[in-house]
Amino acid sequence: MPDGKPGDHPLTDIVVHRRPVYSPTVDALVRDIVELGGRGEIADLLLVEHNKPGRPDLSSLEAILRSVRDRLRQPGCTE
Repeated sequence: MPDGKPGDHPLTDIVVHRRPVYSPTVDALVRDIVELGGRGEIADLLLVEHNKPGRPDLSSLEAILRSVRDRLRQPGCTE
């Protein structure tokens, strides 16, 4: 069971422990999204869909995260 230690979840590794996980660009997007209040929106995405052994599709992940971040930046977005 995860207890918040390094390696338990890619999101906390990036945001809390400041560990590099995916790439500098993807990790920065994750931090931006969390600052904008979108942590819950990407937690499962990072853990389930992009945390498998091997190399994740970083271009796809970056595009998804960029879209989430851009939407959260829109005026009136409440998420």
